Formats: sequence, structure tokens, C-alpha cells
Amino acid sequence: MTTLTEWTLAALLHFARPELQDRNPWADPTAEAARERYQGIAETIAAECADVKAKRSCAALLAAIAIGESGLARDADLGPCYRQGAYRTRCDSGAAASVWQVHAHGFDARGEDITIARIFSDRALAAWLVHRIARGSLARCSHLPEEDRLAGLGGNCTPSASARARWKLWKRIEGWAP
Repeated sequence: MTTLTEWTLAALLHFARPELQDRNPWADPTAEAARERYQGIAETIAAECADVKAKRSCAALLAAIAIGESGLARDADLGPCYRQGAYRTRCDSGAAASVWQVHAHGFDARGEDITIARIFSDRALAAWLVHRIARGSLARCSHLPEEDRLAGLGGNCTPSASARARWKLWKRIEGWAP
């Protein structure tokens, strides 16, 4: 039996193969460095989903959003995002941070301001924030067809191709077995 962290890591490695980033300026320096970083992302996801009844579904949801938003790119994960030349609009032109590409707004559970710098420096904060946003989207957009219920990730319940793609990937990861 595998742990949630092990399953999540296997899913991340399967659905966002690190070698796909190798040609990018933000690529990890080595395959081992990419695997270690993915391990940290998997641990963060598992910790965020630890108190949820449907742990694997939660982990699949957070993995799908991360993969869909950033492909787990190193710069989006660790910051700052690479934004030179043709890539100047990466990370929503610098307004988004983490593999989940969340924006800095509001306050954390302790009532402290959420900033881009904090999101980049605290993966757990980023996971908490995107999990909260995703749960809110699922509830707020529940009147829509299932495949559109993640539309709220973009701020409103307007269906979009990217929201449908995140839903589809979530369900694919959720049913996946290594």
C-alpha cells in the first residue's frame, strides 16, 4: 500500500514529466533536482489533504491544478517567474505565484496578509490558498455542468476551456493507478 505522498509523487512524475521542461530557461539543473522538488510538492499536497475525507480526490485536484497552471515549472514553484523576451507574460505578468499560479489577496488562517513573496516562500500557504479557492469554485459554480465547476478558479463561474481541462485532468488523475 502506498502513502498519499507516494501516490501523489508518482502522479506528478507521470502527468508532468520533468524532462518536458529540459529545454526551458527555467528547467531544473538535473533530473534529481526535479525529482526532489516534485517530492516537496507531493508532500505539500498530501499534508494539505490530510484532514479531508476524500484524500486521493483532494490530492488529484491539487495536482491537476498545479500541472494545468504551471506544468510544475521550477520558476513558478520557487520564484521569481522567468519573464524575459517572449516569456514576459509568464505567471500572469508577475501577478501569480507557485505551481498553482495563485494571486496574492486576502489573509491566511492567522489573519496575516498574503503576498506574492509569501506564496513563493511557503508552498503550504499556496496549497492552502488554492485548495480554498478550488472548494469555493466547486460550491459557487455547482449550478453548472460538472466539467465547468472549476470555472471559479478564474474568479467567476464563466465556463472556459482551461477550467474544463483542469476538471478533466483532475478526474483522470483521480482514477489513475501507477
